[in-house]
Amino acid sequence: MGAREWRGAGRRGAFKRRGRPGRPRRGQRSDSQPARTRLLLRHLPRPRSAAMDGDGDPESVGQPEEEEEASPEEACTEGERPGEDQEEPEEAAYLAELPEALLLRVLAQLPAAELVQACRLVCLRWKELVDGAPLWLLKCQQEGLVPEGGGEEEERDHWQQFYFLSKRRRNLLRNPCGEEDLEGWCDVEHGGDGWRVEELPGDSGVEFPQDDSVRKYFASSFEWCRKAQVIDLQAEGYWEELLDTTQPAIVAKDWYSGRSDAGCLYELSVKLLSEHEDVLAEFNTGQVPVSPDSEEGGWTEISHTFTDYGPGVRFVRFEHGGQDAVYWKGWFGARVTNSGVWVEP
Repeated sequence: MGAREWRGAGRRGAFKRRGRPGRPRRGQRSDSQPARTRLLLRHLPRPRSAAMDGDGDPESVGQPEEEEEASPEEACTEGERPGEDQEEPEEAAYLAELPEALLLRVLAQLPAAELVQACRLVCLRWKELVDGAPLWLLKCQQEGLVPEGGGEEEERDHWQQFYFLSKRRRNLLRNPCGEEDLEGWCDVEHGGDGWRVEELPGDSGVEFPQDDSVRKYFASSFEWCRKAQVIDLQAEGYWEELLDTTQPAIVAKDWYSGRSDAGCLYELSVKLLSEHEDVLAEFNTGQVPVSPDSEEGGWTEISHTFTDYGPGVRFVRFEHGGQDAVYWKGWFGARVTNSGVWVEP
């Protein structure tokens, strides 16, 4: 081989040595967190085709498919494929030697779905970290779900469930204030002149006190007007194991009001239903009279929290209604707005 060819080969060999990933030169530290994250991802097995929701969270958290347990040494190299750089086992060893506090910081930068569906399967050490409370408490702190530096003193065993429930927390009722007329509501009963959507404050009414964004309400008539919504909890992302074992609190709220020139009646009924629509728990106000000279003189909030409701809950049925107490034509009955159903962390 000529001198020029030999030198060229030498340069190529040197370039390859300099380009080895994750190998800082002697005496040089590599503290780049994104670089460590990329290094971790190279050793993750490919996630199974699990369904994701809009937030990138798995539909079934804490229930990955069970596999035969491998030793940490075998599991940490299972991502290696023939023909790859032979230095990768050394990189896996480097990850295995990271202090736990540093490894937790690195893992906390990954999406929650990757942690549950991929990182948990890498090796026994990573499985214990993903299943443990410190990682999820750290993610809750980083994402503002608990105050920065807070949460350590709380007696909470399931920070992972707290994280996913907090990310999903929202009003599960559609169109709670009538902005879309009666869209989203079912079993609509139009007594008298039927339901009508009106602008706040309305005739002989007052502004809504809690939220300036609430601009409309539903007004009932001189015979009972009722409407309902049925919430499919599994379709909303709450999995069976969570509902049956953890049984997170399910909160129903509603706001009602009368008029200053006529009395009315109001009623709220909330039921927790099984897969076959059997009633497992129920809250009902009965018919609540609202006099025109009521001390509140405006909007009243009513709420109920379901806890320890037992296994099998799959649906929530929310139904409310009202009518006037003077039987006047028009819309002198109870007014309702800002209704809601939440699953609380």
